Amino acid sequence: MTAGTFRTGMKVYDNDWFLRFDLDYDNAARLLADWGVTFILAQSRYLPMPDTAIKSEVPEHLKDRYAAYDDRLFREALQRVGIQYIATCLVGLDPEAVAADPGLVPVDAEGRAEEKIDWYQGIPPDRSTHIDGKVALVERAAQALRPDGVHLGFMRWPGFWELWLPDVSRADFPDYDYSRETLNRFAEQTGVEVPEASPREAAQWIARNARAAWIDWKCATVAGVIGRFRDAVKAIVPEAGIVLNTLPFRRNDFDRAMSEVFGQRIEDLEPVVDVFELMCYHQILRRPASWIADVAREAKERAADRTAVCTVQAEALYLDGMHAGRGRVTSIDPPAFREVVNTVARSPADGILFFTFTDFLVQVLERDDHSRVDVIKMFRDMQEH
Repeated sequence: MTAGTFRTGMKVYDNDWFLRFDLDYDNAARLLADWGVTFILAQSRYLPMPDTAIKSEVPEHLKDRYAAYDDRLFREALQRVGIQYIATCLVGLDPEAVAADPGLVPVDAEGRAEEKIDWYQGIPPDRSTHIDGKVALVERAAQALRPDGVHLGFMRWPGFWELWLPDVSRADFPDYDYSRETLNRFAEQTGVEVPEASPREAAQWIARNARAAWIDWKCATVAGVIGRFRDAVKAIVPEAGIVLNTLPFRRNDFDRAMSEVFGQRIEDLEPVVDVFELMCYHQILRRPASWIADVAREAKERAADRTAVCTVQAEALYLDGMHAGRGRVTSIDPPAFREVVNTVARSPADGILFFTFTDFLVQVLERDDHSRVDVIKMFRDMQEH
């Protein structure tokens, strides 16, 4: 993995370029290279993705065509034009696994099993059998694709962070996991014995007597699992590294929520993460574009020796159903997109990552609108000079 090439990235979280737009491997790779893309984060047949806010699953009527698709040929085409290929694994999101084993679902401080919110239902990082399976999948992908790195998504304690808008508080959201199994693991690994009690009483006891130990353990659990993936990948592709899907909250946002709730304390993760992919979805979180630079600045201060890239969107998401009426920006027009990209270019971030390839293909190939692609090229030119 070459850190210096993490300048301009693209998330390729579906197969629309192949199935819908009928691009072949070399044409897709050349198109990305022409836009200035230097790395991609990609789903694959080896690491398939469920649908999220992005429709990643292959529709039934296109499965015959998908049978002809070969991830290795796409990876090789990208390699020929100098684009790094990062294989993506969604660690803590797996609806099929939850359906097969409901015990993967965590419990909040009220003793309630985590409910599915929109498309999301998270799996805690201490579910060792589940992690074993994901590590095995990553090893298989690494053997077949020889990726430049592996990107870990949903690698945290569960929580639908996209609802953490500026006018909410830490207390508005549940904390996981207070199942007896997790509390026993906490005791085994820290020596802190949580009394046998209801989840509510256990959570109250931890808050009074072992809050720091609980936060440290949650953060250590996340870092330890990432370390497992890192060791597994490097045993197969020694030069490959780990890219982490990182929440964009700063150190003191929501009463230190990143560390407490999600277990993503950047200082703990620095030894096992090569690239922090900061999900700077300012539109979703109802923040100004300037906020993106603040997120990048703090990440670089906390992990100065690591690469940090800011992920931004080409189209507005989270506008319907439960998300409606929350004051989110409903359109990322070309001037707004340019402002966001300029903000990243002026920030301490090492690069930018665009979400998603399909959105740009729709703009360019269906609408004949090159305005956002021109902005991507502008970012490339700014980085080169």
